[in-house]
Amino acid sequence: MKSVFIIIFVLFLSFAIGCGKKSTTDNKDTKKEEKKTEFVSGFACKIDGKDFALPDSLSYAKKDDKSFTIYAKIEIENGQYDDFFIFVESPLKTGDFILSKENKPGHVQYNTNQFQKVKTDFDAFWSDDGKLTLTKIDDKGIEGTFNFTVSGTVNDVDKKITITDGKLKIKLQ
Repeated sequence: MKSVFIIIFVLFLSFAIGCGKKSTTDNKDTKKEEKKTEFVSGFACKIDGKDFALPDSLSYAKKDDKSFTIYAKIEIENGQYDDFFIFVESPLKTGDFILSKENKPGHVQYNTNQFQKVKTDFDAFWSDDGKLTLTKIDDKGIEGTFNFTVSGTVNDVDKKITITDGKLKIKLQ
């Protein structure tokens, strides 16, 4: 009788410990996935719904007394690249910068060769419309958000590209 009780106790204990470990492992895996998608620094957005991101080493901002420019470029192994220029004709400061055709305080330019057969050719997309919000500026860099719709010509066809959910936390040069 004693041995039956010991066997049942050992089985119960093994089951309890095994379930606890599985639960802990699942929680750790979930936390790892969350960390992968967390935005820390750099330049990130969605281009027509597809994720686009750069580390802060490949994106930066420059300023002078009357304007500032945000620049980001990514190069992919097969020669494909995407790059952004956000130019604002205003001193660098926190707040909203509404780009519009009427006001013309700046523009956004998006260049890519993803639609080209010859990778030395590229398509340029341009917009006077959109919104850039800068939330923090210090000696090290700038932080903010943005959304734009850019248009251009791809292989002789007019095309619009939507840039949404933009975030930036980049160095200031």
